Amino acid sequence: MYLGIDVGGTHTDGARLDHDFTVNRTVKVPTRPGDVQGSLTAALEALLAGTDPAQARRVVVSSTLGLNAILTGQADPVGVLATGGPGLPPGFFSGGPLFAQLSGGQDHRGDILTPQDPREAAAAAERLRAGGARAFAVISKFGPKNPALEDLAADAAQAAVPGCPMTRASRLAGRLNYPRRLQTAVYNSAVARLYQRFLRDLTRVLRDQGLTCPLGLLAADGGVLDPGWAAAAPVRLVAAGPAAGLLGLWSLADLDGDALMVDIGGTSTDLAVMVDGRPLMVSEGLDIAGRPTLVRAFLTHSVALGGDSALIADGPAVAVGPDREGPALALAPEDLGRRRPTLADALNVLGLTSLGRTDVSRQALAGLGQPGEVAEKALDAAMDTLRTAADDLLRRVNQRPVYTLDAIRLARPVTPARAALLGGPARALAEPVSRALGLPACVPEAAETANAVGAALARPTLGAALFADTALGLMTIPGLGLTRAIDRHYSLLEAENDLLAALGEALAGLPEANPPQLTDAECFNQLSDYGRADRIIRLQAQARPGVLGRAAV
Repeated sequence: MYLGIDVGGTHTDGARLDHDFTVNRTVKVPTRPGDVQGSLTAALEALLAGTDPAQARRVVVSSTLGLNAILTGQADPVGVLATGGPGLPPGFFSGGPLFAQLSGGQDHRGDILTPQDPREAAAAAERLRAGGARAFAVISKFGPKNPALEDLAADAAQAAVPGCPMTRASRLAGRLNYPRRLQTAVYNSAVARLYQRFLRDLTRVLRDQGLTCPLGLLAADGGVLDPGWAAAAPVRLVAAGPAAGLLGLWSLADLDGDALMVDIGGTSTDLAVMVDGRPLMVSEGLDIAGRPTLVRAFLTHSVALGGDSALIADGPAVAVGPDREGPALALAPEDLGRRRPTLADALNVLGLTSLGRTDVSRQALAGLGQPGEVAEKALDAAMDTLRTAADDLLRRVNQRPVYTLDAIRLARPVTPARAALLGGPARALAEPVSRALGLPACVPEAAETANAVGAALARPTLGAALFADTALGLMTIPGLGLTRAIDRHYSLLEAENDLLAALGEALAGLPEANPPQLTDAECFNQLSDYGRADRIIRLQAQARPGVLGRAAV
C-alpha cells in the first residue's frame, strides 16, 4: 500500500492506496496548533487501522509549514555573506544589518580576481550572529561557474558559528540569476531548522506506528525528495500543498483540454490550470512572499480564502477574510460570542453544509444582522474574491511565458472549459463557484482529501545544472557537488552526456522516478585572451514530475 499525508493549516489529510493505486481509505483530522506530531499520529493511526504496517511501500508527506513560517515571520533570521564581481555590487540586491560583503571577488567566467580571507568570513559570521542571525546564506557573484569562493567562506563561517544552518547558494541553485539565487538561498536557510525538527518528528511518528518503509517529502514541482535531499534543500518543500492538489487532480480526474483547479481549504484556496490534462510550470522560479526565487514549481496562485475565513461586517456589506478565525463556531460552540463566525458558518446557514451545530452558526451570524442575508452577502463576497483571483491567474498565464512539463513554452492561450473543485467545501461550493466563474464545475471522487492522494502518488524527482568553460578548463555540476577539469575541445554533446549520467546516477536509487531529460541548453562561443575560440556551456536537466499509475512522461 501507498500512504500520503498532507499537513495543512487547518486539517491534516491522509490517504491509503492499494498496490494498484486505487484509493482504499481517506481521513481528515484537525491540524493541532503547535503539535504537528500529534496531527500526524492521528492521521496515520486512522489510515493504518486494521492493516499490517509492513505492507506499506512508502509514505509521502506534503506540508505548508515552511511557507506559513515565512509569511508569519516565524522563520529564522538569515545572515548573508556575499562576494562580488563585475557589475552591480551584491549590496544592491541585499542590504540591512544581517548582510556582509566580503572582499573576495570573481569575474563572469568564474576566475578569481580577489582571493577570500577565511578570517574575514569567520569574523563577519560572528558579527551577524551577534546581530540576530540564526542561519546563514553564502553567495558569490558568479559562483555557479566556480564555487571556490563560496566554499571557502562557508567553511570558515561554519567553523565560527557551529550549529547554524549554512546554505551555499550555487549548490542549491545552479543558475546565474543573482537576485533569485540569493533569495533562494536565504529562504532555504530560513526554514532549514524548522524542517529538521519536522523530519525528526515525522521519523519518530513513523517508527511508533511500526512503519519501516521509505519516507518522501513532496516538493513544489510535484516530485518526491528523500529525507537527505529534503534536508539539504528544504526551500523546495515550502509550496508542496498546491502541488499535492494538482497531483491529486491529475490522478483522480481524467481531464482533457484545459481546466481551472480550485482547491478550497480551511485557510486558503489554491488555484492552478491544467493544460491538456497536465499542470503548467512557472517560467523561472516560484515567488515566495512576493520575492522571486529559483525554486522549480507548478504554476499556482493562492488566495487567503477558506472555510475558516472570518466574516467581518462593514456597514451593510460583509467581507470574508483574509484573517483565519476557524474552526467554524458550529464546531466550537463554546467560543460563541468570543470570536467571529466564519465562511463555514455562513454555508451552514445557507443549507449548503451541515457542520456541527448549525443552530450555533445561525446565532453567530445573527450578531451581524439577519442570518440569511448575512450568509448570502458572505458567499457573494467570497465568490467575488475567487473570481478576481482566477482572472488574475489566467491573465498571468496568457500574458507571460509559461511552460509545460516537457519544458516547452506554451504557444497558445489557455481557455478553461471547466472548473475542477477540490478540498473539504468542494461539493458544497460547486454550484456557487460554477456561477461565479462561468464554468461547469466537476468534483472528482475523494476530492476532500485530494492533496493526500496526490502526495501518495507523486513520483520522485531531482534536477541539476551543469556549467562548463573551456577557457577555464572547468566543468561543474553545483547541485550534485561535482567539479572536474575539461579540455578546450569539450562539446555540448559531452556536457549533455555528463549531466544526464550524473543525474541518472543520483536517481539510481529511485526506481519510480521518470528518467532525466534536458530542460534547458545554451552554448556560447567566445574569444579567449589568446585569441582562440572557446565555449561556455550551460545545461539543466530534470527527472520530471508525474503520478504513479500513469505512464512515465
